[in-house]
Amino acid sequence: MQSVEPLSWSKRNVPLSERFNDIYFSNSGGVEEVNYVFLKGNGLPECWLDKKGQFLIGETGFGTGLNFFVTWKLWRENSLPGCDLVYHSVERYPLTIEQIARSISQWPELNPFLEQFKDQYISLGDTSKFISLDDGNVSLKILIGDATNMLSSVKFAADTWFLDGFAPSCNPDMWTPELFHEIARLSKTGTRLATFTAASAVRKGLTEVGFDMKKNVGFGGKREMLTGTKN
Repeated sequence: MQSVEPLSWSKRNVPLSERFNDIYFSNSGGVEEVNYVFLKGNGLPECWLDKKGQFLIGETGFGTGLNFFVTWKLWRENSLPGCDLVYHSVERYPLTIEQIARSISQWPELNPFLEQFKDQYISLGDTSKFISLDDGNVSLKILIGDATNMLSSVKFAADTWFLDGFAPSCNPDMWTPELFHEIARLSKTGTRLATFTAASAVRKGLTEVGFDMKKNVGFGGKREMLTGTKN
């Protein structure tokens, strides 16, 4: 992996990026936030229950992997035979496996998923490749680099997006018109997205590339969040 990303840790073991001065997940409950913002916000698991072949999730900001681990657990518990989960994520500053493990350790129910993930993540190095999990039923591809550049280099049609970069005020590069254009290009009619932020620039930018955006009640102390559907 690249050089170790500098983190600080709260008493609740929530990691804080020293680079961006922002937390990786909510102090009000990381798993609860994933369930509320990204899973419920995208109508999951209901939306994948009628899919055949594969269900493809795109994500901006792999971070600790918490979104992926919680989604993988839900998939194992609530998916039908004949459909695979394919998960594409981008991350410019990947964490070490030790940092990921410390972040995830507060949820013992995720340990079996972390253990299966560990060896393949260690071997990932600085390259982008698929990690095959659950006997091929789950595939993860982490694109390591600038989000806009990495997404511009791939082709897929996402069913759902998790937009989870650090807050726009802390990391504006994860919320640019150029990135929104790539997200739209890699979507199709009916693709859904969810994000924790309700920033007006984000709502406007995603509307301009063809998403019907809505404000929803936010998680924890946040008043609002955004969901959207591609027209």
